[in-house]
Order: sequence, then structure tokens, then C-alpha cells
Amino acid sequence: MRHAHHALGIAVVLLAGCGSTVPARVETVGGHHIEVATAGSGGAATVVFEAGLGNDWTPWDEVASAVSRHARVFAYSRPGYGASDAPWTPRNPARIVEELRMLLADQGYAPPYLLVGHSMGGTYMELFAKAYPDEVVGLVLVDPRPADFLAVCQAAALDQCGIPEPLLLTQAPAVIAEYHAFAAASAEVVAAGPFGNYPVRVLTATVHPVSPAREQLWQAMLAALAQQAPDGEQIVVEGSGHYIQLDRPRVVTDTILGLLGKE
Repeated sequence: MRHAHHALGIAVVLLAGCGSTVPARVETVGGHHIEVATAGSGGAATVVFEAGLGNDWTPWDEVASAVSRHARVFAYSRPGYGASDAPWTPRNPARIVEELRMLLADQGYAPPYLLVGHSMGGTYMELFAKAYPDEVVGLVLVDPRPADFLAVCQAAALDQCGIPEPLLLTQAPAVIAEYHAFAAASAEVVAAGPFGNYPVRVLTATVHPVSPAREQLWQAMLAALAQQAPDGEQIVVEGSGHYIQLDRPRVVTDTILGLLGKE
């Protein structure tokens, strides 16, 4: 059973009754506890999953389990989520990327990586891929929130561009911190430079609880994001909600395996 609050391309989801199939554990890294979930073996690249705002690693469980039959997979809960400790550093995207890279190194997962990110986690993975192109062999963005979406949406005088402050203040401290720090994302992404010579696939949902104009802007901005890449493609997943990995997990799995040459 899934209970979701969709906040305008930023969603907080609670999963009930979902049995985990990728084994998770808590590791101590730099004196802090971080929940990681790993499985699989073989293959040249490790598939690394980044969750969206408000989520621990578990929305990736079904997809990661399927991918683990063909490659190593690595998922984790960012500070403030799941069994991880509360945040101890600023939550801007660049900091989150650096902490993920340190976590991967600490756990013995060297590059290359195939990066997979959902919603705001997609922006984190976009930044990772642009900042460290030599470490990346592919990027799958699952209904990602564009780094400059809030500004563009507000400039177009649309509604539901971001999370209203009264609603935001009802969320967990990590959610509030990440949402506010996401204001730095656009500048950080620009500073990181363009996409490298790796394939980029932008999976785009079509069912969000927003106005038609707001939906059209979302899809257009995701198309433009895909067009930035030398080998970029937008994959529109008709009828799926924001959590494509839950609504249409096979599409996400097949996209990842396709980039791994495991079709």
C-alpha cells in the first residue's frame, strides 16, 4: 500500500507493507551512521541510486533488486532519512554529492558508476555526473526536478511551483533543510559544466496533481534537460505518476539495463 503526498514534483512518500529484497545495513562512516543497501556482483559499473526529497532508499528496492541480477547496486538513505543519522552538514546539492562520493569510496565502490536519481535526487545525480564525468558511464533521471524549475515556474506565473512554507514546516527537519538548500542547485549545476560523453535518459511522468500548464512546463523542461546531453533522450512514461520506479518499475529497470548493455 502506498500513501503519497505529492508536492509539485517534490514528493514525500510512505511505504507500508513493502518487504525489502535488497539487504540493508547501517555503516559507520566518519563517525556517523549511514544506512546502505547493496547487492549484486560483476559488471564494469556499479549502479548507484539516489532517492528524492523525504525518502529513504526503499522506493528503489524493486528496481535495485531486478538490476542486481546483472550488476552491482548501491542505494542509501541520506542523512535524516531511514536509519541514517540526522544531517551534520549543510544540505546543498554539492555537499550531498561529495558525501555520496566519500561514502562510495569508504564502502569500496570505485568508479565507474551508472547514476540513477529520482525527483530532487535526480538533480543531485545530474550534478554528480557533470562534476565528475570521468567517473560516470551513464545517467538515468527518473522524473527529475530541474534545478531552476522553481524560478522558471514562478516567472511564468503558474501555481504549485514549490512547497508552500506552512506545509513545508510540517515535514521532517532533513526535508526542510534540503528544500531550502536546493536554492543553490541551479548555480552549482551551471558551475559544474555540461554533460559528458555518456548516455543520459530522462524518464518523464505524465500524471501529477497540477494544472495542465504546470504539467506542460514540467515535461518541456525535462525534454530540454535531455537535449543538453550529447547522447540524451527523454522517455515519456504515459500514465505514470511521479514515482515511476513504483508505478512502472519495469520501465526504469529496462532503461538501466539498456545502458549497461544487458537488454
